[in-house]
Amino acid sequence: MDDAKEGHHDVHDVHEDEEKGEDDLPASDEQPKGTADGTSGAGGGVTVTPAVVNEHEDNPPTQRGVTFVPGPDFRGGIHTGYHSPHESGDDDDNDADVENQNQNLIEAYAVDDNEQAEIIDELQLKLGSAKQELEAARSQLAAPAIEGIPVDDKIGPSNNKSNRNLLMIGFILFLGMIGVAVGLSISFSKRSDTDEISVAVDAADAEAVAPVLPPVLEALQERKVLRCGIYDRRGFSFPNDETNEREGFEVDLCKAVAAAALGSNFSYELVPTTGANRFVKHANGEFDVLISGTTHTFDRDVHESSSGMGFSFSTPYLYGGMTYNGVPEFVKCADELSAVGDCAGILICSILGTTWYDTTKELFPSSNIVLTKDQGESIQNLIDGKCNVIQGEQYEAPEVVVRGFGYEGPYGQGKTSFTKDPLAMVTRDGDPEFAALVEWVLQTLLLAEKENITMMTADTFAESVEFFGKDMFQNALAAVGNYGEMYTRHLAPISPRLEINEINDGETTGLMYSHPLGKVDTVGPGPINGGVIERILQRGFLRCGIPGATQDATSDKIKRVELDMEFCRALSASLLQRTPDNVSFQRYSDDDVYLALENGDIDVYAGGAVDVGSDFLLPGLSFSNPYFYEGGKAFALVTREADEQWTDFVYWVTMATIYAEENGITQNTSNEMPLVNLFGTGLERLMRDAILAVGNYDEMYKRVFGQNATRVGLNKLNASPFGPQHYPLPF
Repeated sequence: MDDAKEGHHDVHDVHEDEEKGEDDLPASDEQPKGTADGTSGAGGGVTVTPAVVNEHEDNPPTQRGVTFVPGPDFRGGIHTGYHSPHESGDDDDNDADVENQNQNLIEAYAVDDNEQAEIIDELQLKLGSAKQELEAARSQLAAPAIEGIPVDDKIGPSNNKSNRNLLMIGFILFLGMIGVAVGLSISFSKRSDTDEISVAVDAADAEAVAPVLPPVLEALQERKVLRCGIYDRRGFSFPNDETNEREGFEVDLCKAVAAAALGSNFSYELVPTTGANRFVKHANGEFDVLISGTTHTFDRDVHESSSGMGFSFSTPYLYGGMTYNGVPEFVKCADELSAVGDCAGILICSILGTTWYDTTKELFPSSNIVLTKDQGESIQNLIDGKCNVIQGEQYEAPEVVVRGFGYEGPYGQGKTSFTKDPLAMVTRDGDPEFAALVEWVLQTLLLAEKENITMMTADTFAESVEFFGKDMFQNALAAVGNYGEMYTRHLAPISPRLEINEINDGETTGLMYSHPLGKVDTVGPGPINGGVIERILQRGFLRCGIPGATQDATSDKIKRVELDMEFCRALSASLLQRTPDNVSFQRYSDDDVYLALENGDIDVYAGGAVDVGSDFLLPGLSFSNPYFYEGGKAFALVTREADEQWTDFVYWVTMATIYAEENGITQNTSNEMPLVNLFGTGLERLMRDAILAVGNYDEMYKRVFGQNATRVGLNKLNASPFGPQHYPLPF
C-alpha cells in the first residue's frame, strides 16, 4: 500500500439543498479544491488529504469467543526465549551498510517543504528499528539462561566477536540517526514560515515550542472547515472502490462533529496522521480533533510522552482489544506467548507508536518483532514473508480485509485478547467547549439509536440547547444517521457488531469498566504552581462538596451520598500520605455548586449529575467517569475545567477503584496497584494509597450499602465476557 503524501488538503463543502451522496475524489495526488454534492450518511462536505496513511493505532473490538488476558499493565512481560533470524556478516559489509544508510539520511536535507513530514515519519521508523537492532545485539552478547528453556547453540562464545561488532555498528548507526534527526528538526524549524513545529526528538522539546492556539469553535467562525486527524483503514477511512472518495465510520464521526459545529452547510478536512506522529501534530494544531482508533489511557490523558502534554478524550465510540493473527501455527505460538522450539521462527509485525507495540515488546524478545509504520505495511510484510503474525482485532485484521490486500496463504485469528482498548475522539486540553461539543455529538448518535431516530427523522430529535446553534445535534444526526446506521453502513460488512458495542438497556449488564493505564511510569510535571493540588498539599486537607440534606431524602439517596463521601476520602488519601479523613465536607444545593467551585470554596463536588445541560449551560465544569447510576441519572465527581491537572487526577482516582476490582486488588493487597509518576515522583503512590484507604469499588459499595447488598443494573462490573458498554447520557 502506498504511503501517505502529507502535502495537500482538499476542501469540499456541503450545502443543505444539495442532493445527498458523496462526490468522487480525483485520483491524482495533486487535487484542486472542489465542492461536494451531498450530506447523506456516506456524504457530506469533506476536505481530504489525498492518501491518508493506512495506520491504525490501537484496536477496536475482538471477535466473539475471544478470551481477555490482562496486558503488561498488571501481569508484567513474559519472555519465553531468544531467537534471532539475523546472522552477523562480514565486518566490511556491515560498515558499508552503515555508511549507505547514513548517506540516505543525509540526503533528506535536499527536499522541499511538502516532503518534510514524510521524511520525519520515515526517520522515526528507522530510529525505532535501530533501537531494535541494538537491543538484539545486546541480547546476543549475554543471552540469558532462562530456567527450563534451552539457549540456541548458535549463540555462544564463538560468535562473541561478530556479535560485538554488530553491537558497535548498531550503536554507531543509532547515534548517527539521532544526529540527523536533530539536524532535520533544526533545519525544518528554521525553514518554516508558520508556527508549526517539527516532530521533536524528545517530549521536552515538543512541549517547549508547542504553539498557543485559539479555541477551535472560535477558529471555525473564520475558517469554516473542521480538520480531523485520521488515517486509512477499511471500514473507518478508506477510498471507495468506485468513487475513490474516502468513507468510513471515523469519517462519519468527523462529518457529525462538523455538522454540529458549522451547521447543515458544513465542510471538513481529513488530515493524515500516523501512530508515531499523531499527538505531536495534534499539539501543533494541524487538526482540531483526532479520530484515528486512539485508545484512551492514563498517560495520554495526563502527559503523553511524544508531545509532552495531555489531551481530552470523549466517551469511547468503540471497544475492543488486540489479538495476534496470521499463519495459524505461529498465531498459536503468539497466543501461548512462545518464541522457542517450534515457535522460534515467529516474527510479529508491530506498528510503531501504538499500544499494540507497547504490549508486544513486553511479551516478546525484540528479535521476534518487525517494526512497521501502519497496518498496510504489516499486511504487505505478511504477503512478502517478512513476518508471519500481524497485530489486529476484529475490525482491523479479519480475513476478508487481509485477503483484500492480496494475501493468499493460510490465515487464522488468535483466540486471546492481550489489550483492552476503548477508542475515543481526542481534543486538545484547554478547549473545554469544543471537547463538550465532541462528547455530546457522540451521545446524540447513541441516544438516537436507542430511541430509533434515524437520518431521515433527525428533525424529531430533542431540540438542542442554545450553545452553538439550537439545531446542532439535529444537524449531526441528519448528516450521518444514528450510531447503528453508521455501524451497519461501514463496519458490518467487515465483522458483526460485538456485544460490548451494543446499547445498554440499563438492566442487562453493568457499566463499571476501567480504561487502560498506559505508560504510567512516564515522569510528568509535579503539582502546578497555584493549582488545586498544590493548594491542598499546602492546606493539609481536601474541601469536598456533597449534596445538601432534604426533608424528602430517601434512604437510597442518603446511602448514595455516603458513597460520594467515600470517593472524597480516596482523593484525600491519594494526596495526603494515606490519610483518608483529612476532608472537610460541605453540603450544597444543586443551584449553589457551580459558584462554590468557581469561587474555590470547594476543591471537588461529589455526586454531580452528568447531563448536557451541566456541560453546556454551566461552562467550566468537568466530570469524572460516572461511578453510580440511579433513576436514569449518572453521578460523578465534578471539578473546574480550568485546572486540567486536578481534573485528570480526580478522574483517574475514580477509575482506580474500578481497575482494582477488575484485577482482584483489595485494601489488603493495595501494593499490587502500579506506581504512577505522571504527576511527578512525589505522588507516585496515588493509586496504591487510594485503594489502601477505601478499597476497590466493590469494597466501597458493600461498606455503604451493606455486606450482603447485591449490585444490580448499571452499577455492576462489566468484565469479560463483556456486555453492552454504550449508554447514552441524559439530555
